Amino acid sequence: MERFTRIADGVFLLKVPFTGVWTGVTLVLSDDPPVLVDSGGSAETVDSTIVPALAELGIRLSDVGRVLATHIHGDHVGGIARMREIAPSLEVGVFSESAARMRDPLAYSREIRAKFPEHSPAPPPVLDGVVPDLLFDDGDMVGPLRVIHTPGHDTDACCFFDVRSGTLITGDSLQLNGTTSQGCALLFDPARYLDSLHRLLALPVRNIVCGHPYLPWGETAVGEEAARRFLASCIGCYEHDRGFVAGMAAAGVTDPHTVARALVGSVGGVEPEKLFLPMHTVAAYQEASEGGHT
Repeated sequence: MERFTRIADGVFLLKVPFTGVWTGVTLVLSDDPPVLVDSGGSAETVDSTIVPALAELGIRLSDVGRVLATHIHGDHVGGIARMREIAPSLEVGVFSESAARMRDPLAYSREIRAKFPEHSPAPPPVLDGVVPDLLFDDGDMVGPLRVIHTPGHDTDACCFFDVRSGTLITGDSLQLNGTTSQGCALLFDPARYLDSLHRLLALPVRNIVCGHPYLPWGETAVGEEAARRFLASCIGCYEHDRGFVAGMAAAGVTDPHTVARALVGSVGGVEPEKLFLPMHTVAAYQEASEGGHT
């Protein structure tokens, strides 16, 4: 059985099964009711993984005060509707920009696939949304967690900074070279990613916990030195990918599929069967360059 693993005082990570790679759910304990960050990808894993892992700590889902979303991708919010069904009093909190996506995450999943339909898998058959109870903005506090808007992976991506332990809960905001199922980093908004990374470097971050294992450093960085290395490596990966796409363009190669395959190979990634995610990264870099952004 998967269990919550302690990352820092009051912060625990649960690895919830998901297609191709696990997705993380973080438990935050304080004097307030427990908080969960993200929900896994499906109703089934709420029942089979999250509820039993909480029970092992003596916590029922009805004891949890809030579930917060780092961003509105199915593997991070697919269990929220089921959580609300089990515990109707559970409050759902999302970044203010995420409200419409949270109400209908399946529509957003379809939108992502529509750009490269021939290179995309079918959207999930079920991805229920909910009306959020709490909308937060950059700098807001939710219990001991400070909201840090970190666009890059997506426009609405955010981190939660536990001010007590200096632990940064990042979801997918820190991409490094992506996961083994992606092939490379996934950035829908690379024009703002570098600024997000520099903002995080300016914080007194002592630990990092991510929503997946990212290449090459994994899902956590414990200790200030490891955390700064992790963030610096994200900058290095960004600079590599941006330069690679620009270099391909300078050589006259701009087809997103061709460039995506080459980019995955350049970072030593495993080429996924469907290349829509690397293609989104490539297209986003190309559009940022055309718009005069880096």
